[in-house]
Order: sequence, then structure tokens, then C-alpha cells
Amino acid sequence: MVEDSEQEELRRAAQILLENRWISRREMPDEYLLIRRNEKTLRQFFREKCGWPLLVTAHFYKLEKIPANPWPFMGITAMQSIEDYVLLACVMAFLEEYESGGQFLLGDLAEAMLAYYPEDALTPRLNWESYNWRKSLIRVLNFLAEEGIINIVDDESTGFVNQGFDADGVIAGEALYEVTNLASYFLRSFPRELSDYDSWGDLLEADYVTDASEEARSLRHHRNRIYRELLLKPVFYRQEEYEADFSYLCNRRGRLEDIIQDWFGLHLELYQNGVMAVSHEQSTWFNDVFPVHFRGIHDIILHLSHYFRELSPEQVKQPMTIIQWQGHLEQLSKSTKTGWTKEYREMSLKRLSERLLEETTAWGMVKVDEDGLIIVQSALFRHEGVYPTGYTGEKEKKKAKSGDGE
Repeated sequence: MVEDSEQEELRRAAQILLENRWISRREMPDEYLLIRRNEKTLRQFFREKCGWPLLVTAHFYKLEKIPANPWPFMGITAMQSIEDYVLLACVMAFLEEYESGGQFLLGDLAEAMLAYYPEDALTPRLNWESYNWRKSLIRVLNFLAEEGIINIVDDESTGFVNQGFDADGVIAGEALYEVTNLASYFLRSFPRELSDYDSWGDLLEADYVTDASEEARSLRHHRNRIYRELLLKPVFYRQEEYEADFSYLCNRRGRLEDIIQDWFGLHLELYQNGVMAVSHEQSTWFNDVFPVHFRGIHDIILHLSHYFRELSPEQVKQPMTIIQWQGHLEQLSKSTKTGWTKEYREMSLKRLSERLLEETTAWGMVKVDEDGLIIVQSALFRHEGVYPTGYTGEKEKKKAKSGDGE
């Protein structure tokens, strides 16, 4: 039986692997050594429970956190468009030509991108005369620098962003970059060439460990998908196509809860149509939690939950158009807007509806179906918020102003 101190160390190491893309020996030496001491146990746990490999080099650890099903919130925040993602893939292909420590110029990269960019991409053709394309490339490079995949040695790329190339093909602002030892490990590796896969579903299944018997394979897949859902998503909903996964979870709930608690300090909350792994601690190890007291949009979501609780069940269950969604938010703002942060008090209804839809979708509180209709989901009602009795907004503002002058 693992001693409490040993389990606490394992828990801390597992949390570090979940919350970071890389655990660099240079940047995170204490965390690196912690994982190194527990490497064998961590590798076995994540491979067995999640089907995730733990990548190990002399310079870093990386847990390949592959989702059971991708959600929009799992994208890269720095990427603002499809074009950004396509350019990112092209830049990574370009970097394959370089070893760690190799250097390249922005001008050479930009020229190479014209050849790397796919002819059949579902985006406008790459063109460096476009300010948006130039900005996109620099955005990608800055992201790679932040991730430690490249180092910026010398940077005058502002000239490139503003002017591009002159009539003689000379870049207006040059930059020098250096490739690091992380570059070869940023993109996922697949067992076979990508061209060998026929569908998106084949890619999702590609990384699961294959067992000798069909029964063992099925059980492993259920287990891996459940752990991936619980650890990477805010809520796992019961769906017809994953009914077997939900049954697996219900049948093994006690054991799953013990493991989730021991390894991550989380508690399972099982409902009729979904399950969540939640933290009961006010101070938690998650980088992103709900609700965050200093994030104004979360306050609005708490009010939104209370607002929908006050409606009839038929109204809440009914899919709504974006116009109906905006109508609800307009009604909500009339009664709660005085307490919102300045950013959201002054925001247009259209922009507010977009931001709320984006945030609630990321947290699994609403979803948009294939027809574009918005459906409220049960996770929205996990929390709710109301103002204290007698709160008027104006009264509170006056108190704050008076306090500032004391």
C-alpha cells in the first residue's frame, strides 16, 4: 500500500504533468526531479488508465494528453484563425530540416512558406502582400517562442508586418530565430503515416493500445476514454454513441472515484445524464477553474444560471436561436447589469452574447447543434449566483466611492 507521503508526491507529479505541456529540466528543475523520481509509476498509470504515453528525454518530460473527443476550447488560444493553424503546421514542417541550435531567417522562412502552404487548403492563397498574412506568421512564431520551440535571437519583424517585401524582394524587417530541442516533440506522433488513415475517427482511435482479445480491447478503450473525458473536459455527458462508456463508469464508480481522489484530489459527481470531476478546495491546482472571482464573465454566468432556473422547464429545454439567446441576455442585463464589471456593462448585446456563448460552450454549459440552435445543458445549473438582499448597484457604487475618499 502506498504511504500517504508517497501518494501525495505522486499526486503532485501527476498534476504537474496534466497542467503543463513541457516539464523542462532547465525551467522547472524541482518539478523535473519530482517526476523523475516517480517516472516508472507515472508512466504505468497514465498508459494504463488514459492510454497516454509519457515522453522522456534528458531535457524534459511531456505527457501526451490526447482527448477522447476534441472540443473547441482545446484549441490554441494564440491561434485566431484557420490560417494560423495551417501556417503553424507549415512552420513545423519547415523546422524538421533543422537540428537543435540551428538558426534561420524570417525572410527565408517566408519564402519557404510559399512552397509549403498546401494548394488545396480551404483558405485564401498565401500572399505576403497581405498585412493579415504577415501578422498571422508573426503570431505563429511568437507562439512557438513562448512555448520554447524556437528562440528569438534578433527581432526586427515589425518592419515585415508593416511593409512586407519591397519591389526587389528584400524583406523590410528581418528576424533571426534558433530551433530548440523541443521542436521535434511538439506535434503528435502516429503509429502510421497520416495518409494511411481514411477518416477523423481513425485518427482518434490510432493511439489506443491494442489488446490480444476483443473483450480486453473493448474494456481498455472504455477505461481510457472515461479517464480522458474526466481529466480533460469540465463535464462528460451521457450520449447514445457513448452509452457503453457511461455504463462502464457507473459500474465502476466507486473504484474510479477512489483513483481520481488519490491521484488528483478530485471528487466524482454522477448525475443522470453526466458526470464531473470537481475540486472541493477553494485553492486548487487547476490553471483554469469555474468560477473565478476576478473574471467578470463568470459572475454573469452565475446570474444566467439563476435566470434560467426561474423559467419553466419547457422554456429551458427548448433549443433557441441566437436572437432568442440575445433576448434572454437582454432580460438578464436589466436586473443584474449594475453589478457587472465595466467591460461587460459597456459591451454591446451582440458582443456580450458571443462572449457568453463562447465561455459557456467551453465549460459544457450550453452547446450549439448542427442547425446552429443553442441548447442549455445541465452543467449550467451546477452553480448559480444572486445579489444580496437589498442590493441596488447604485448604493454599492456610492459606498465604494465614499471608501476611496477615506
